[in-house]
Amino acid sequence: MDSLIYKFAALGPLDDGEDEGDKSENKPNLNVSELATIVEDLSLSDSENKLKIDGIDLERGGCADKIAHLYCNLPTDFNWDEASRKGAPEIPDYEIDFEKAFANLSKLGEVEKHLELLYKPFTCMMDVSCRFNMYELCILLPDARYDPGIHPSVAIKVRNPSANVKIFSGGKMVSTALTAASARNALFKVVRVVQELDYKADIKNFSKNIVNATFMMPFKIDLQRLNQLYSDKVTHNNAKRPFITYTLDEDGVRFAVFPTGYVLALHSSCRSETSAAIATFLPILAKFKNGYATSAERQGRMVGDISYKLLWERRLEEDKEGLLLYS
Repeated sequence: MDSLIYKFAALGPLDDGEDEGDKSENKPNLNVSELATIVEDLSLSDSENKLKIDGIDLERGGCADKIAHLYCNLPTDFNWDEASRKGAPEIPDYEIDFEKAFANLSKLGEVEKHLELLYKPFTCMMDVSCRFNMYELCILLPDARYDPGIHPSVAIKVRNPSANVKIFSGGKMVSTALTAASARNALFKVVRVVQELDYKADIKNFSKNIVNATFMMPFKIDLQRLNQLYSDKVTHNNAKRPFITYTLDEDGVRFAVFPTGYVLALHSSCRSETSAAIATFLPILAKFKNGYATSAERQGRMVGDISYKLLWERRLEEDKEGLLLYS
């Protein structure tokens, strides 16, 4: 056992300062039989036995089939023209100095709020050719935690580099960190540890997220003029995508720019690099103001809570060969 502990010494505790005894005191005092009794006592009338999604009444009997049909027939793209005619343009009541947007730290919070700036964690994913016994991993890894009632994975907090790694029973591993290098190195570190436990963890697939931040300009962007003046840095294909791709010379960070002012920051290696790239790109975008977007354009909803923002972010994450960005 001492040799095992020595091997895993590099893996830190899951939650610093967390007391497992305190956690058990917060659990509700309710067993499975009591919960089943409560569910059986529920009686819904016919009027309560219907759901409604985007104006479609769904009877509980065929609810699953109708929802599946609804989302399988999701529109392939957002209706930009129709959204521009819905309501009046929204004029912001906050002025941003795009030349020095991130220079004043006292106003940084307000700037990020009005830009709706959201940084994404750096994530690496891997599939290995074996299945894991979750309870066995939790016992053999001193720094592991497994709570199937909360999440179906063994969670490990790794130090040097600092990252969180999750192992699933089917062989999938996911690492999350503040930099791309930390996420990658921590994931391979855990793979080596698992292999020392005699698991045949042969790597099959490895991938990482490419969307590192998203933000929304307070006005629409004239993509045609942007393409004309920066043709050496812009790639576009109106037949395949509604955005243009802009590449910075300094660090190679790329931006996917939509006509509504929505922007995705791509292929960064750390948050400081992402922030610096956005600060460089904001003054460029400000030169191509093209009126203000309506509420429908800013929200971009297609079905329910699914918007073109989520749709294209998902498509870009699945496009491992970069065909959507550069073709």
